[in-house]
Amino acid sequence: MRSELQILVALASVAAAAAAGTAHAGPVSDLYRGGAFGLPWNASSGAIEAKYPGGQWDTDTEGHKRYCAPTRQPLLQLPHQTRELCFLIGSDGTMASVTAKMDASLASLLAVVNRSRTRFGDFDAVKREEGKIQSAYTYMLWTRDVPYVVQVASANDPNGAPMDVTFTIADEAALHTKGMTAVTNKPNAQGK
Repeated sequence: MRSELQILVALASVAAAAAAGTAHAGPVSDLYRGGAFGLPWNASSGAIEAKYPGGQWDTDTEGHKRYCAPTRQPLLQLPHQTRELCFLIGSDGTMASVTAKMDASLASLLAVVNRSRTRFGDFDAVKREEGKIQSAYTYMLWTRDVPYVVQVASANDPNGAPMDVTFTIADEAALHTKGMTAVTNKPNAQGK
């Protein structure tokens, strides 16, 4: 009887420890804690090139080292595929962000936005052109699981049709959160 009680106490302790360990996890960190697109967050430049050969190195507009390689693969279990992956090297010299560029269409944009909202909840931040009724770009961000950040972005032509559709996952939030405005999805609430 005593050994059964000890086993029950031990099982309860293990269950409590497991619950405590996941209490701070969220949908983004649950999915991407180990890395993204088949690479861990500590992947080196060489590991990125080995996994996705045939790409080009350059720097982004902020001066971060970037590697872009063509690839066709499903994203978020959707029928829409990537056409290119772009990896940013972060402050520690390893992979910090991956952006999947999609074929630019309203169908792919809506599919990626809707799947992201289903998986991660409503986005909680946005970046757009200030003072514009129809912005040339929109970035929807999920930042609740910082340092993990998801961003869905589109750039639009003058008629509002998508010219660029991207899905980004990062473990270095500062790469993508500059210039964001907090939003709220609560009825009758002020947005900032």
